[in-house]
Amino acid sequence: MDNFIASVQSQTIYLDGIDNPTSVLTIPFYYWYEKTVLSNILKVSFYKALEEFPILADRMKTKSDSRNVVVIDKSSLNMPDYTDSPCNVHFQTLKDANFDVSLLPVNYPLERMNRVPPGVAGHSMKLAEFHIIRMKDDSGMCIYANISHAIFDGTSYCAFMKRWTEISRYILTAHEKQDMHGVDISTQGFQFDRSILETDEHSECDAIDPVFRKLYKSTIVSRFVAWISPELRGRLLKLALASLNIHNYYYHLSGSAIEHLFRLIQPLVEPDISHISANDVLTALVTVLFAQAFHKAGSLSGETEILATIAVDIRPRVERLTNANYAGNAIVLKLATSPLDLLLKGYSPHSLVAVACNTRRAVDGMDKHYCSQMWNFVNSDPSGYISLVGRLARKPNTYMLTNHTRFGYYETDFGSGLPVLVRPAFLTSENFVVIMPGRPRLGSYELAITMSPKVAKGMMESEYWKCIY
Repeated sequence: MDNFIASVQSQTIYLDGIDNPTSVLTIPFYYWYEKTVLSNILKVSFYKALEEFPILADRMKTKSDSRNVVVIDKSSLNMPDYTDSPCNVHFQTLKDANFDVSLLPVNYPLERMNRVPPGVAGHSMKLAEFHIIRMKDDSGMCIYANISHAIFDGTSYCAFMKRWTEISRYILTAHEKQDMHGVDISTQGFQFDRSILETDEHSECDAIDPVFRKLYKSTIVSRFVAWISPELRGRLLKLALASLNIHNYYYHLSGSAIEHLFRLIQPLVEPDISHISANDVLTALVTVLFAQAFHKAGSLSGETEILATIAVDIRPRVERLTNANYAGNAIVLKLATSPLDLLLKGYSPHSLVAVACNTRRAVDGMDKHYCSQMWNFVNSDPSGYISLVGRLARKPNTYMLTNHTRFGYYETDFGSGLPVLVRPAFLTSENFVVIMPGRPRLGSYELAITMSPKVAKGMMESEYWKCIY
């Protein structure tokens, strides 16, 4: 840790309008390993990786104009929580129970971001926490890694985790050779300055969805919530979540089932669509499942469409970001609507292909000009994101989706082997979907969905499930 502190340079980083919509969320994952790594190796490599990601030791503050900033103060660092502790549950027990975390002791510090330690007045909210849980008889380990979405998106999160594992393997090799004196690990130069997102490009064509503009429009309430401290916003979020009856659900989808759907709808793809991907098919499937689940739950009275809010990475779409090693939020939310009368029909390839093509059009429309317009728009109102989050949460016909199948979660080898499972922890939003790659060598997918039991029951009654399983 001393080397990390010595390496830190004090600085203030202004967060961007692109950061704001997800700043009330966190990115929490469990990594399950059948073999362990020495505590000292993990800890040394963690702080070595932190030297390249000092933003994890910052304090988030809100300025008087409602802009969020992160302050890295070398004399008063807000260090991430880092814990390494034993557990009296055997790894095989967790594996047999499909890694049900409720079997872990209740006092484990899991899923607790956006909190202020009780009784510590004025304590800054931690922006990252890591907990290594060592299973009984050294039978395996779980690494719980939770980072604030205010500073990282999924790509940046995985960049940190991969860097930690790379350094761990390097140090482990040196340790096994009993040669720790010459350990000198070159840095990769990650960039955190949000100014790389700035654009002076202007277009007369308005590409931003009018619905998105309406959702983003600030109110007196949103301006107040954006103005208060991040800690108080965190407390309000917890109160809001406590009033909801939502749970995590995990569904395994075989690669062969998705491939079957893909082959089924491929001949039906509309002429203006150059191609559709397996991810388009997955998004279409989730949209249909939610439409039918909402309908069965009786929550669609008066609605005529389903609104999917899709998180899209703009790095491949903006040239200056392509090779910048940018570690921040570079995702833009895109709305995709589908008519209910189409989605509520029985099992139909025509319904699925229509949604898949609609999704592809929405995503393909996000070129560099659209990204520039969106940057200008979201930065024009620093409190609009609160309105967006609140209005989406209240809409009975919407869900949010993010696709993590290409982020390399299963490339995180600390030196004892690849994880047998990587899974999101509790997601702090209702009707939130993360599409994950399946376990290694299976070629499958896993859906992690946070929703109410009523919606989950309706989803399981969909004809599409019967066709997949």
